[in-house]
Amino acid sequence: MDHNSCEGVVDCTALVIAEGYAEVEGKITLFGILEELKVEPRSPASFVVYAKFEGCEHAGDRPWPASVLVSDEDGQVLQESEEYALWFDESESQTIIAEFDVPEDFAAEERVLWVEAVLEDSTVSQTAVWIRERYNV
Repeated sequence: MDHNSCEGVVDCTALVIAEGYAEVEGKITLFGILEELKVEPRSPASFVVYAKFEGCEHAGDRPWPASVLVSDEDGQVLQESEEYALWFDESESQTIIAEFDVPEDFAAEERVLWVEAVLEDSTVSQTAVWIRERYNV
């Protein structure tokens, strides 16, 4: 047994919430990085989540299942992205872009959404975003 090698380590090195994104020639540009979501009652609102994962040199021998979850302040999962199979070859990072809609009943009061990057059924990164009603003047 080789004691100098690990079984592979993968970390989430970025978890960003944005208004939207564009992908051109394999490069991703995020638009409108969000600290909070301003929503209007009875008007659909959406956001994207960008998650970047990096693995060590021993992580490339198998796929790593990853997804993004959106939960309420009580931990109830509201939405989940599709599951992605991430492959780490020669230390290349892997990214996920997941699109979500703000639940309609969240526009009535200030609330918090929790966004989680999940790898092999374990949360590896988490952030919160406030949902606030947009007031028209």
